[in-house]
Amino acid sequence: MRFNPEEYITVHERVEKFYAKYPQGRITTSILEHDAETGFVLMRAEVFRNPDDAQPAATGHAYEIKSSGHVQQGSYVEVCETSSVGRALAMLGFEVRRGIASREEMQKAARKQQPAPPAPRRAERPVDEPPPGVPPKARRNDAEAAPPPAAPEAGPRAEAPAGLDELILQAAGELGYDAAKVRKWVNNKFEVSGGLGSLTDPDKQEVLKLFREQAVRAADKPDR
Repeated sequence: MRFNPEEYITVHERVEKFYAKYPQGRITTSILEHDAETGFVLMRAEVFRNPDDAQPAATGHAYEIKSSGHVQQGSYVEVCETSSVGRALAMLGFEVRRGIASREEMQKAARKQQPAPPAPRRAERPVDEPPPGVPPKARRNDAEAAPPPAAPEAGPRAEAPAGLDELILQAAGELGYDAAKVRKWVNNKFEVSGGLGSLTDPDKQEVLKLFREQAVRAADKPDR
């Protein structure tokens, strides 16, 4: 998906529109869940049109992860609060002609889709070329004095397959979920408290199948 900022409204524009229409209104936010260790925060925003409204006219929720970007490293709570306010105002009908998602939310999604930069390749040195600082003659003497290499073990050794937990976290990562989010989802779905560690292998296979199917469906969706 190619992100075009001009196709999305910013949160502050929605806030301006709201207070222009409801000067006596108010916007409140609250933290529903915050894990400082993992850097996960879930917030709720409520929008009231009049001072005496007992119930909000609209609500919005958003979550943020501290490790998801450079901006979030120092202000992931503030970023989450902005996203929740934007969604609450969108649910009230402010500036939704270009979609519910705000520009800030789409920027977050675009960052998640950027591939990680490849690791720098180590320059290869010719076999006969000695390492820096080692004279060629000395290197030859070291090679002559070195014992012969050990004979390879008989038969091929198969690599150990990755554990179910690792495969599940890999599949969840393709959907934008980190380990903390997976743990919370597993606890809610299976009514446990220890996340993946509380599940049996058949249950883990079910979770892995579900995440992989969701990843395939997400990949098959047409671009905007």
